[in-house]
Amino acid sequence: MQFILKPIIRNGLFLFYILLSLTAFLFIFRNKVYHKALLDKTSTQISGFVDQKIAYLTHYTNLKENNRELQNANAQLRKELEKLKSERAESDTLRGPVSNLEFYQTYSFLPVEVINNSVMKEHNYITINKGSRQGIKKGMGVISANGVVGYVLKTSENYSRLMSSLNKDARVTVQIRGDKHFGTLVWDGKDPRYAQLMEIPKYIEVSKGDTIETDGKSGVIPGGIMVGTVAGSKINDITGELDIQVKLKEDFARLRYAQVVFNLQRKEIMEVEKDSVNAQP
Repeated sequence: MQFILKPIIRNGLFLFYILLSLTAFLFIFRNKVYHKALLDKTSTQISGFVDQKIAYLTHYTNLKENNRELQNANAQLRKELEKLKSERAESDTLRGPVSNLEFYQTYSFLPVEVINNSVMKEHNYITINKGSRQGIKKGMGVISANGVVGYVLKTSENYSRLMSSLNKDARVTVQIRGDKHFGTLVWDGKDPRYAQLMEIPKYIEVSKGDTIETDGKSGVIPGGIMVGTVAGSKINDITGELDIQVKLKEDFARLRYAQVVFNLQRKEIMEVEKDSVNAQP
């Protein structure tokens, strides 16, 4: 107690002066309009600065949750997009036939996070944080906002292993936007920024910058998803077809989020195709 009282007694006059000064300032700022406004402005600036810093820290802390919410929103938007495609197709059937099978399929999308990924090997794989517990099955397609990520190879209860599109064994059916000529997109195991579009006849006119997109015929990946642009082309001396180099839109080295595609009519389509094969003489 003496330790506390001694400094107070020793500096009593100074502390009394501080107290009187604070009281005088209080009366001045409470009774003078100008001083009161100055005090309010200063306190507002200080509180605003503090609030801004707190908001920044809170935003940084919640960044992962915000990204998850953004993924959910993207999945919902893609679902609505496919719904609009279906509605447009139904209206088109009143005027003429629709040959694109994707218009008759209904998709839903499950947001996932990439927890392991490789890009520099000839056979690259991706691990995501959802599995059979969430309804994921072998063979399902996985997409991102920038293209086709890969296909599900196997699942556990809470995780799935994908064959990346950057895998020499991966095949993605795509088409040239506009003229609808389709082929197969493969990766040669070299540069992760580029893939090769095969099986395009040499008489097809292809220009640098043309858009390459999914064709939707597989029933695993919706049609119309851009995967990249034409970077160059040449005629293959052996096959006589065009070898087209495609600049991929997706930067796989920075891939963090994706969506697993659920084709809600896939089972029915497979049953119909199976029955057609069995019915052949």
